[in-house]
Amino acid sequence: MRIASIRAWKLRHPTLSEMLISVVLGILIEIGLLAFQPPTLLVVRRVGDDTADRMIRLAERTTDRIPKSPAFTFIDVDDATWAAWGWPVVTPRDKVEDLIARAAASDPLAIVVDVDLSFPGDPAAEESLQRYLATYAPSAPPLLLVRSLISNGPDALPLERPTFFDAATAGKANIAWGTPLFERDGDGNVRRWRLFAPACEGERPVVLPSTHLNAAVIARRAVYGPPPGEPPTPPLERLTKRLGPFVPDRCGQAAEPRQGVIDDWPKDISITVEPADVSKRVIYRVGWQAGAIALGPTVESPSGGETQLVQVRPARTVLAAEAGAPLPGLAGRIVVIGGSFADSGDWHATPIGKMPGALMIINAIEALTLNGTPREPGVAERIAISLGIIVLASLLTSLFRPSVAAWGLAFGVFVLMVVSISRFKSGVMLDLAVPAVGAVLHDLGESIVSTGRQLREQGWRWVLKVHHKPGALAAGAAERDHGGAPAQQEEVIKP
Repeated sequence: MRIASIRAWKLRHPTLSEMLISVVLGILIEIGLLAFQPPTLLVVRRVGDDTADRMIRLAERTTDRIPKSPAFTFIDVDDATWAAWGWPVVTPRDKVEDLIARAAASDPLAIVVDVDLSFPGDPAAEESLQRYLATYAPSAPPLLLVRSLISNGPDALPLERPTFFDAATAGKANIAWGTPLFERDGDGNVRRWRLFAPACEGERPVVLPSTHLNAAVIARRAVYGPPPGEPPTPPLERLTKRLGPFVPDRCGQAAEPRQGVIDDWPKDISITVEPADVSKRVIYRVGWQAGAIALGPTVESPSGGETQLVQVRPARTVLAAEAGAPLPGLAGRIVVIGGSFADSGDWHATPIGKMPGALMIINAIEALTLNGTPREPGVAERIAISLGIIVLASLLTSLFRPSVAAWGLAFGVFVLMVVSISRFKSGVMLDLAVPAVGAVLHDLGESIVSTGRQLREQGWRWVLKVHHKPGALAAGAAERDHGGAPAQQEEVIKP
């Protein structure tokens, strides 16, 4: 009796019954995807990447002002500067020294040198830079240098590549080494950062923080102030202590993945290490424009006043300024010294276009400072997003043709993206990957159900193509147009 009542209700409400079946099917698919950790599936990750890439591009084009953000000055070794220096194979160390000295005299928040100092240059220039670093004043701005790693096989930690300047910088609280490495996806785009790299310093296991992490902890202190209730500690010293639990046990084997909190201040935008891909995503803010002197939206600098997020100054113009005099406009900014010249080998594809590595570091510093590591939404919010998309997809497929329903669902997801653009920094929109793939599997499931129904009705004849007598379809259509019942159509099955 109950089954008969259900069948009768389905006959009276065919559209509603189909939509309810679709919703139940979508929910089951959603539960299955979440239960089996879908970020490990290639198709889910690709959908998530595509969705996030669109959100990043949309945010970049629609954001014209950011309150309370660090500001940057990119001292750029561009093509003209590289040519003026005689196209050297290694960035001249005397030029690097001069650029650091001029920036340090201008009271910046920090100086990032995106130049690999591991490879030797002119011996006299090397010794001069070594003396400069050895006498770098404790009161000078934090100086962040980059170091490359040497692969030591798949089952062992990489080795830190030694430099000529290690002894000169040892023990200096305001000089820190870091790695500029990011993660490149299979399609060539750099979407994810590395917060640190487990490595070996000789026979001692260590953790080498990323350049963007080093700079971000300094910027976060300037933007949000010191953590309440803690004794005053220099940001880089505090970071070293926080990275202690991530140091590998020994050098002879690959490091086991570890989870934990690197910076828990402010509480709502902490920097954490989690296994989920979302926690490693770089939310790019500013793209590259050749020849531009300012990039990105305007920001309220920690030193006061509104300014462009990134100012670009060719290195040759910086070196042409009066020696020893502070450079105007650098106070309170993070100065990044790097190169955009075509032959640098430091160009990378990103969701918002190709950019030099120095600008990629700037984007990562800004994202870590303002957003921390992107987080998954809460359970209630995740369920609401997923159910909303499932119900929308089910309603559209119940009312419209598949092609129309697909366009409608795409428009609905786009509206959701626009509405939630201000919350994208928390990683909420990345969760669209699961319901989006659920919608694809939902359509596949409906197709299988429909095929099964036809198999029951037609039996083995289902494999044969159905042909209609000439004029039968037209006659049926004509009767429907005149309000009559469709003409009886005679099917001809050709074996």
